[in-house]
Amino acid sequence: MKHFWLRAIPQRLCRASVLLALCASWAYTLSQAQKAAELPAPGQIADVSSGSDAAQTYAMYLPSAYTPAKRWPIIYFFDPGGRGRRPVELYKDIAETYGFILAGSYNSRNFSSDQGKAVNAIWQDTHSRLAIDEHRSYASGFSGGARVAGAMALSGPTGQVAGVIAHGAGYPSNRTAKDDLPYFFAVGDQDFNWPEVINIRREREGQGSPYRVRVYSGRHQWAPAAVMEEAMQYMNLKAMQAGHLAADEAFIDRLLEKTRAEAAEAGTRKDAIAHLNAYRSLVSDFNGLRDVKEAAEKLTALQQSEALKAALKSERQQMSEQLKLEQELSPKIGAFANGSAADSTGLRIEIRQQLGALSDQAKHSKNETKRLISSRAFSGIFAGAIGDGQQQLAVRHFEKAEAYFDLMRQVSDDPWPVLLLADTHAASGNRKLAIKDLQEAVRRGLKDRAVIESDPQLQGLKNEPEFQKLVAGLEGK
Repeated sequence: MKHFWLRAIPQRLCRASVLLALCASWAYTLSQAQKAAELPAPGQIADVSSGSDAAQTYAMYLPSAYTPAKRWPIIYFFDPGGRGRRPVELYKDIAETYGFILAGSYNSRNFSSDQGKAVNAIWQDTHSRLAIDEHRSYASGFSGGARVAGAMALSGPTGQVAGVIAHGAGYPSNRTAKDDLPYFFAVGDQDFNWPEVINIRREREGQGSPYRVRVYSGRHQWAPAAVMEEAMQYMNLKAMQAGHLAADEAFIDRLLEKTRAEAAEAGTRKDAIAHLNAYRSLVSDFNGLRDVKEAAEKLTALQQSEALKAALKSERQQMSEQLKLEQELSPKIGAFANGSAADSTGLRIEIRQQLGALSDQAKHSKNETKRLISSRAFSGIFAGAIGDGQQQLAVRHFEKAEAYFDLMRQVSDDPWPVLLLADTHAASGNRKLAIKDLQEAVRRGLKDRAVIESDPQLQGLKNEPEFQKLVAGLEGK
């Protein structure tokens, strides 16, 4: 059995890079009786501790029909905040339909020094416990977790991880994908990482590499269940194409007709890029399974069309405008947080006004393209500032971290910067202020008890009566 070792390099949140290297690793074995006894009940989500390291935990879902008498596909999930149960809950019904095992790490998170241990542990433990199809192990993640998933796949031997499902991000930084690795990208049209995914789509299109990109209406998030279902269908189709899964003729025909319908619809509404994507899928994904000669001819014509050239030019303009907005504001935020501005008060007011105007455009602009660009830019600036603050917190520069988080608290109603303020104040020893921050985060909409209880920075607050009262009030929410 091959294993993974992964070492994280902390960088900006949601754009964090991870470096993955393959190395020899010790393994552990369990008897068949132990494995059977420790399996969670099929059809239910269960929290599992690794047999080799009880500190390494993950959420697991086994399809209700699971039996060790056959081999099963598995998807490994990595969340940037270590919320491994979240994607398992989101996608368990789809996993039940298509017969996938799901495993979501609680230990892999952005800026963690133990990502390698987390990746290795979840791989080893599932392969020791379960009957896994060696040709159908997949990695998936959201944001920084998408980069962990990509690193897991790209550093292993070819075929060990059969495909990647990336939500809201692209490749690990400073890495490119193997040309033959199936990659499914899901990104919201308001996601600040939209330009990155679009650039990768262009690259893979030019290379002729297997890919599918689904842009949906939404922000930076785990994709909706319907998009994840498409991703599972795509991976099953590629497995059939590779001969690792028996061809299901009815399934193939159903997806073929669906893709043809998407192509026709895209042509009707004159969406050149959607038109291209549909025909690219007809050619790439069904080659060897169905006759794709006619689709290939249509694809060639589309690739040379003036409509596509105009659409690609529009994409480039959107990327350029977003980048310009981010480059204008992000340095100002850095100067404010670092205390290098001559007039901190005036700069804070200027930043708040500019971000406020950008947020207003994102919400109310009548021009849809301008609205999307503004939304992506605001979210990108916000996430970048949060990431910079987290880096400062990681090296215990509490005043700078607080400056980043407090400024973002002022320009957004999101509970995230307030939770990070609680982390900062707790780490610096100000328990009273940390609990006050947590109370505000809850008022802003933080309802997930597990997020607070599992936060490493907040462990020192667990004996505080106000903390216990706050957590108890989240039960059942």
